[in-house]
Amino acid sequence: MLVRMTRTPTSIRSVFARRLRACRLEQGLTQRALGVLVGLPEDVAGVRINRYERAVHNCDIETAQKIARALGVSVAYLFAETDQLAELIDEFGKLSGKAQEALLLEVRRKATR
Repeated sequence: MLVRMTRTPTSIRSVFARRLRACRLEQGLTQRALGVLVGLPEDVAGVRINRYERAVHNCDIETAQKIARALGVSVAYLFAETDQLAELIDEFGKLSGKAQEALLLEVRRKATR
């Protein structure tokens, strides 16, 4: 899953907002449904997700973890500063533990050259 950003985000809050919205829409969830799914009170669930997606409010880390789990992505993906890093995090997470270790060794080798 890769969310292409048309411009460089001005804050980590806007990065989170864009990736959250794109992931939610890809899952076919309404803002309210996602809010309820992560345990927000029903009467404010949709409004709270809307405010996160509009970068009006910061999302605390515990709620971000619940949102990421509900959307099937990592918290790191939602906050990654660049599209390339986000895609790498997403694809890396899909690998088995053994494949992750092998890839990490290869990346370390390339980084020290």
